[in-house]
Amino acid sequence: MNIWLQGALAGTALAVVLIIFEYLAIGREVAERSKKVARKVEWDSNQKSRMRGMITFGAVLPIGGAIGFWLLSKM
Repeated sequence: MNIWLQGALAGTALAVVLIIFEYLAIGREVAERSKKVARKVEWDSNQKSRMRGMITFGAVLPIGGAIGFWLLSKM
């Protein structure tokens, strides 16, 4: 398997784990806030921004992983 493909797959796996972790963390925060105010609460703008940023980072991470693995193979 090509080294850049290995890097891209590693970056993809890491991105998926990070996105899932962030989604669960935000869900936990929303649940705590819902419990505090005793009604269903939606995601606020800060949480939406955090998730959007994590998804953007997750989209770029496989490219960075491919470049990083390729550079390491050249050393």
